[in-house]
Amino acid sequence: MSANNPSAVYFRGFNGVRFLAASSVVFHHIEQFKTTFGYTDTFTHTNEHPVVYQAGRLGVALFFVLSGFLITYLLLAEKQSSGRIHIGNFYVRRILRIWPLYFWIIGLSFFVFPHIPALYIPGVSEFANDHFWPKLALFGLVMPNIALTFYHEMPLCSHTWSIGVEEQFYLIWPWLIGSLRPRRTLLVLASIALVMAGGFFWLRYGPGSTAPEAGTTMLLVSDFLAHFRIGTMAIGGIGAYLVFKKSPVLDVLYRKSVQWVVYAILAVLLATGVRIPGLNYEGYALFFVFLLMNLAANPNSVIDLEKPLFNFMGKISYGLYMYHPIAIVLCLYVIRQFLPYSLGFSIILYVTSYALTTLLAWLSYEYFEKQFLKLKDRFAPNDKPVAKPQPVRV
Repeated sequence: MSANNPSAVYFRGFNGVRFLAASSVVFHHIEQFKTTFGYTDTFTHTNEHPVVYQAGRLGVALFFVLSGFLITYLLLAEKQSSGRIHIGNFYVRRILRIWPLYFWIIGLSFFVFPHIPALYIPGVSEFANDHFWPKLALFGLVMPNIALTFYHEMPLCSHTWSIGVEEQFYLIWPWLIGSLRPRRTLLVLASIALVMAGGFFWLRYGPGSTAPEAGTTMLLVSDFLAHFRIGTMAIGGIGAYLVFKKSPVLDVLYRKSVQWVVYAILAVLLATGVRIPGLNYEGYALFFVFLLMNLAANPNSVIDLEKPLFNFMGKISYGLYMYHPIAIVLCLYVIRQFLPYSLGFSIILYVTSYALTTLLAWLSYEYFEKQFLKLKDRFAPNDKPVAKPQPVRV
């Protein structure tokens, strides 16, 4: 069962979620790049513009929750329909969806972009050749998050750290879902998670942060754990399990009054920039999975993201995420040749950056990614697909 197979489960509004998540990352990085190039921005004024500051980070968290939800639901459906999960086919499908565009961007970033003056990024491009081969090896092993823990960021592909986290999630999750003894497997994973979480809090907020022996290694471990957001994907997976099993708790979560209260709280948190130390993304992930659960199977959802534009943008959202730094830097290079910094400068930057990102993503999807998606469908389960979840009447 594949999200790109017409016969697969389809959740209304999920393309809209992808669109919103990708857009928040794009807007966040426009402001961040303005800072990098020395322009006045809203990114650094976190007290005045908390929404901008958290937008990209929460957009990535939303992607993680969505990924965990979809992968879990589809694995559960496959297990129910065929009695097992064909893990080999699962990995082939994920490889065909993620790796082609990932390695395309990595290859360009290491071997082509550093030689294009228009893509020079001050304070970043100078380190493109720093530890070049070790960085390339880690990026090549789809471990960009680990590469960025040890070395300087790589221009125009450092945002792929999230791809590494997602791939590492895939190494664990299908085995858990397909386990013949899921409770024992879950207990082992939960124990590992608790040890990692405890280590992170000790290093980042507890005695470990000020211990005399705390040094570079401790900081590296802390930084890695801070970006290792598998917990947000697991939260998405738990939401999918509840929907798949039609848990009675949905009767409460799907009430309109509950939805309005939850979304109002989320709006206040976003507007005021509330951050939960150590659990910021997991905290917001609970709100995000609530949204996904309602979009997935609640006919009384107060939010409707099933729109033609959202569907189109959601379809190319992987490209939006992967190409947007290139588009932003190119637009900055061109615009600053002709305009002094002003409000008009920012408006034009936003419009052109998003337009160019969309164009690149669409071209990539139509003429590059689709070729691999056609192969991907060959590895979908042969059994009759499980029907989409029936709406819960409340």
